[in-house]
Amino acid sequence: MKLLIITLNLLAAAAFVFLGMLANAIHSTHSYSTYHEFVIVGAISEKQLETIEDPENPGSYGYDLLARIVQAGNVETWVRRISTLAAAACVLNAVAAAAGVLMPGQNQTTRGSLSELTSAD
Repeated sequence: MKLLIITLNLLAAAAFVFLGMLANAIHSTHSYSTYHEFVIVGAISEKQLETIEDPENPGSYGYDLLARIVQAGNVETWVRRISTLAAAACVLNAVAAAAGVLMPGQNQTTRGSLSELTSAD
């Protein structure tokens, strides 16, 4: 049973990392598609973006709207942090199970049933 708990926690940790990477890839793809849809329908002009002064680098021209759309909400950073923390929690849970913290009495014999322990003598 302990080996099953450890294995499931390590698989969950790998799944959290994978899902975080997947969420970042989905966000990047959606941002790219949104930008190009704006260009195709004429909502923005790439030539006009080249004439706009970059607010982060005064004196330089060429506003990178695609980069700004990708950075919206700081998704890459937050998804990476949350998925890493979730994976770390799973790994710590697996370590605790391996060390016997979660199930300390598993290797010992049972000393009595629940009804014996809760009954008043």
